[in-house]
Amino acid sequence: MNEIGPSKKKPKYGVVRHDTIVLGIDQSYERCGMSIAADGELLHVGSLDLSKLKTKTEKRRAVQEAIRTQAKRIVLRSADSICVLERIRTFSQSFISVPYIQSMGAMNALIVDTCDEFGIPVFSVNTKTWKSYVVGTSVPQDNDFGVPPEKWPTIQWVIEKGFEDSILRPVTGRKKKGTFIRGRKRWEYDNDAADSAGIAMFPFANNIDLEKMLKRES
Repeated sequence: MNEIGPSKKKPKYGVVRHDTIVLGIDQSYERCGMSIAADGELLHVGSLDLSKLKTKTEKRRAVQEAIRTQAKRIVLRSADSICVLERIRTFSQSFISVPYIQSMGAMNALIVDTCDEFGIPVFSVNTKTWKSYVVGTSVPQDNDFGVPPEKWPTIQWVIEKGFEDSILRPVTGRKKKGTFIRGRKRWEYDNDAADSAGIAMFPFANNIDLEKMLKRES
């Protein structure tokens, strides 16, 4: 199952109490990745498809409900819990996009306020930082699956972690870009779910200074 909910692997956070649980979110208005890690182990990888919702308000409400569902489980299963987001890029592809910053700022504010309902603090991490420490590289890599080169190292990392089924999505319609054939069916990998998995694991990475690398969102 690729949506928010149980992964193909049984979610251990539903039956085991942990010291620290991290909700990792790769926020987006098309498909919002949400994954969970606990005490250095990846437990759940998933995402929420928002593409069929018409307005940004509807999309934010859907994200809010998904966070509430996860937060209720998290606070009951951990002594300490945090949420980590991917930091908003203020400068991308040689220009500053004010509409992008505004829309993502609204999404981040909603995430912060929703997590606050459950006493879960929210932090953000730079994209290159979490990729370097969790995946081992932020350098794009070519692949045979149609995945954008900058996304492939994280996809490969999630597959190696044993969560390929959680990021593998069947493709319907005529879409071909970013897809591949396996067993006479067309598939694609869920980049947003994969990124959220890496973000969730970042606080458990080796040799990191969380005070410097994580920024508190408020």
